[in-house]
Amino acid sequence: MALTITQLISVTGVSTINGEQVAYFSAQIPQGTGNSTFNRDITNQELYDANKTAVRADESEFQSKVYAVEDGLPQ
Repeated sequence: MALTITQLISVTGVSTINGEQVAYFSAQIPQGTGNSTFNRDITNQELYDANKTAVRADESEFQSKVYAVEDGLPQ
């Protein structure tokens, strides 16, 4: 047997409308080899439906931050 250990960077974000959480974003970025994962969880469907443009803008900003972390890691 062989043990492989991967250290991850975890990034999280919350999209809120008028102080209420609408969506939760998370990403796990491996340091070294491996694939990053990205998850989105809509926590308030009614607010999401009424504010899709704003929440999607937050999601896009979050994804840009994740890309910046990925790009800053050594190859």
